[in-house]
Amino acid sequence: MRNPLNKSLWREFKQNLARYLAIMVVMVLMISVVSGFLSVVYSAKDLLYKNQDECNVENGQFAVTQTLNKDTKDKIEDLNLSLYENFYSEQDVNNDTMVRVYKIRKDVNIQSIYEGRLPNKENEISLDRLFAEKNNYKIGKTIKLNGRNLKIVGTIAVPDYTSLIEKNNDLMMDAIHFGVAVVNQDTFNNLKKDNVTYNYSYVLDKKDVTDKQNYDKLNDIRDICTENGYMLTNMMTAEMNQCISFLPNDMGGDIPMIETLFYIILVILAFIFVVISETIIEDQSTVIGTLLASGYTKNELTRHYMALPIIITFLSAVIGNIAGYTLLPTYFTSLYYGSYCLPPLEVKFIPSAFISTTVIPLIFMIVINYLMLSRKLKIAPIRFLRRDTHKNKVKRHIKLKHGSFFRRFQIRVILQNKGSYLTLFVGIIFASFIFIFGFIMQPTIDKYMELTKDSVKSEYQYVLKAPVELKKSQDAEKLTFTSLETYYEPASMNLDISFYGLDKDSKYYGDVSLPKNKDEVTISYDFAQKMGLKKGDTITFTNTYTEKDYKLKVYDIYDYRAGFSVYMTRENLNNMLKEDKEYYNGYLSNKKLDIDEEYIQSKITKNDVTKIGEQMTESFGQMIPIMTSVSVIIYLVVMYILTKLVIDRNAGNMSFLKVMGYDDKEIKKLYLNATTIVVLAALIVSAPLGYFTMDKLMKYAFMRFAGYIEIYMPTYIYALLIIVGLLVYSIVSFIINKTIQKIDLGEALKDTE
Repeated sequence: MRNPLNKSLWREFKQNLARYLAIMVVMVLMISVVSGFLSVVYSAKDLLYKNQDECNVENGQFAVTQTLNKDTKDKIEDLNLSLYENFYSEQDVNNDTMVRVYKIRKDVNIQSIYEGRLPNKENEISLDRLFAEKNNYKIGKTIKLNGRNLKIVGTIAVPDYTSLIEKNNDLMMDAIHFGVAVVNQDTFNNLKKDNVTYNYSYVLDKKDVTDKQNYDKLNDIRDICTENGYMLTNMMTAEMNQCISFLPNDMGGDIPMIETLFYIILVILAFIFVVISETIIEDQSTVIGTLLASGYTKNELTRHYMALPIIITFLSAVIGNIAGYTLLPTYFTSLYYGSYCLPPLEVKFIPSAFISTTVIPLIFMIVINYLMLSRKLKIAPIRFLRRDTHKNKVKRHIKLKHGSFFRRFQIRVILQNKGSYLTLFVGIIFASFIFIFGFIMQPTIDKYMELTKDSVKSEYQYVLKAPVELKKSQDAEKLTFTSLETYYEPASMNLDISFYGLDKDSKYYGDVSLPKNKDEVTISYDFAQKMGLKKGDTITFTNTYTEKDYKLKVYDIYDYRAGFSVYMTRENLNNMLKEDKEYYNGYLSNKKLDIDEEYIQSKITKNDVTKIGEQMTESFGQMIPIMTSVSVIIYLVVMYILTKLVIDRNAGNMSFLKVMGYDDKEIKKLYLNATTIVVLAALIVSAPLGYFTMDKLMKYAFMRFAGYIEIYMPTYIYALLIIVGLLVYSIVSFIINKTIQKIDLGEALKDTE
């Protein structure tokens, strides 16, 4: 026989229609967003690894100053690997945009066609899809490289450039100013007359090698090259190469953060369901007492009151997943494909995503509602009949002696509804956190760029392949530059650290306190914050080319915000590197220097910093609208539901007050203003708490980011947070005020003891 209690489910749903629909809207919104996000991330992750395998991505690469002879190649290939020429020519589009051109790859790092075709004629070119999109290059149009016009015939994705990073020590991708392209052999021969880098890629015969084994193999290659008289200008494994490893390391890094936020919202919604169910139980207490006395068990009643939350959760999961797999993948795909270079994506059904967005929410609702409701329904039937539904009725009464009657009454309302108000308080704090997350990114990026620009001490910084003397007319300061690595344990990765050997009377870094002792260094602020270092700490640096370790003590921390750097006197750094006392391999200057390009290893200008900011804004900017929209919706739902519940729970008391002659304005002051106190307190607390949580979360989210971004929350965001929160609450207050006006005087005569 069907349970007759089921007949009341539809009535209970209609009586609480606004509450349930509001919860359902938030749940559908969150499940659709998380489902869409996870489906895209996991599908893109599968595509990435499949593409790397099918396109034979390299295990590592090295560059030399001239082509290798056959004997040297044979010796290298005897190391159980395959060696491939992967030469490229860097061609300028304009002063700050460059394209790295390869000939069509057939054996290693094979390109995938995104649109169009590969070039098969002279003066044709296929551009990386992301670079073409960012710079509005269309198939059929032309691009001018060093004055040479090439026709664009297609767009591609290459597995060794899933992240467009020009220099391996750059902090961010830069698809606006840096691109990759392929041409046929004839076109490449013409282009390489200007410049060519003799780059070689290798693929190990054995696939399942560790990073350490791969790195040892690279060192063996280095030894063979140096023994045969070749000078290396670059060498790195695939793991060391940010163009290859940045996306695999980054992909999925947002998943724990997104899922954590999602589960916190689910817990809040579960408690809201519990509060609604408890309100229904209190309203139907005499009926419940009668049913218990008639033979119904507590478990049967618990299952009945759990039914609506579970049904609504299930329907929300179904609708949310449908929306997540049909409407939102385009949005999240554009986010990923707006930063990374991958072949066309086909979104697949992801079982783990389904578990996260459907199975786990149902488990949350079942467990939380069962524990709370079973506890609530343990009361004896006689107490239900007497409408005595509070489990611990006998407790010490809090005496309120001070303050006006209205103030004491408001405090009593808060104490009597502390469960609802606690959920309201937590809900507002969490919604505020999402709000802060949405609004804080842009000022954080802007502040980061401002500090970075101020930290760049010279207009130009040159790193040379070998010392080059300048003409007397050129004003520049010599320096020794090298790059070492240090292990960053939280992210299980190595960080590239720039070492600057400066003159003691440097006019560009005159404010740096350079240590006299050879085993001491001054480190940059960003480096200290990332690693958690302070004065007196010792840190180990490694030269990846020689495998030599250097243990150095932190002498001072320099307020430099443009990257991870270490400062020593040029004499001490040269001594550490076993170079001559007067050795140098770089220049600092405020003017462009006349140095032959073949001697320049890298050149950094202040404009490079601007490029990083442009790319970061491009990457994060699209997330801001969705985060702010979600936060406002959660504000509205949480405030409305819980404030309305407080009013409904006290409808009888309000009716008594009306009988005693209190008008609606006075009743609102007694009850609604109590809620206002809680809301205002939550908003005030949420600003610093949200900032603190955001700071910790961002450090976790950017753990594998090769830089340090410090959260910046300007004062106007604090004010905006409180203003928006109060604005949302004023809307809710207006709706609740109408409810108070509709309370019937007859409520006071119902179910009196």
